[in-house]
Amino acid sequence: MESSSTRIKQVWEWNFYNEMLCINDRLNAYHTIAFDTEFPGFLHRTPRHSSEEKVYKDLKYNVDQTKIVQLGLTLFDDEGNIGGTWQVNFYNFVVNEGYQGQSSFQSSPNKENIEKNGNDKLNKKNRRRRDAVDMLHFSIAFNEILSNHKYLKWVTFHGLYDFAYLWRLLGGQDLPNSTSEFSTMLGRVFGSVYDIKYMAKFCEGLMDGELGLERLSKILEVERLGRAHQAGSDSLLTAGVFLRMKMVYGFEEECFNGFLYGISTRIETSCPILVRFGLSVNYHTMQRPCNAMSLPICLPLPENLISMQCPYDIMLVSALF
Repeated sequence: MESSSTRIKQVWEWNFYNEMLCINDRLNAYHTIAFDTEFPGFLHRTPRHSSEEKVYKDLKYNVDQTKIVQLGLTLFDDEGNIGGTWQVNFYNFVVNEGYQGQSSFQSSPNKENIEKNGNDKLNKKNRRRRDAVDMLHFSIAFNEILSNHKYLKWVTFHGLYDFAYLWRLLGGQDLPNSTSEFSTMLGRVFGSVYDIKYMAKFCEGLMDGELGLERLSKILEVERLGRAHQAGSDSLLTAGVFLRMKMVYGFEEECFNGFLYGISTRIETSCPILVRFGLSVNYHTMQRPCNAMSLPICLPLPENLISMQCPYDIMLVSALF
């Protein structure tokens, strides 16, 4: 495959609708979306090795109390061709009004991170607040796009928070009260979901998935375009790592469909529905039997991890608009 650089397109309010039209058009040929979110930080930090109940309780609290800062989207196909990368910059991401507590925004150790990933970024680029994308505008437009493309694949790295923030952005509601309700909701809205941190657990040489995206990309020799912790760059790197893992380890991606790192409940693929401001239309759930606590039946046992076949090179080819 011929190599070509991919440009990360910054999305602001002034070019928002043109870029949404472009994404809608590109999805006709590129049916997989790697995405990443940047968000303020954690009001409640979850201790390592916490129970799944505790993980979800903190997830719900953090996501319900804060809003997304950036959304990165990279479209690609099964052959490794990149249809484009976008970074949507939001402005109305402050902590919910009325929130008070020891871990509030004002006292949070993540305050500097919030400013760096939000207001400071706009200031450095000399962007005024009105230039950033309004969340309501995005929700209306992107829901309409998803209604036109109902059978997409979604790829993340450690995507529990990414899916939670994106669902809340699209639906305008707080997260469900339980992990099982959350998983059911994701299946209905997004359908096929993949988490490469979960996938890495079963691949030789990838430290049982206990590593970050940057380290994983270096092991697999996938080059980053742009800066780390920018949603557009991270989404593009996520796409590259996903494609590299498929080629290097030779597994069937369906083995990992529906598993997110951090929760055991498998997300059942359903006919995607349009969620707009919390009002869903009718849907039909496609049942797929699965033991929620078991590994995918097509995966090898942990002692027989997937072995590397050969050092393939992946060339990410950008498609011109």
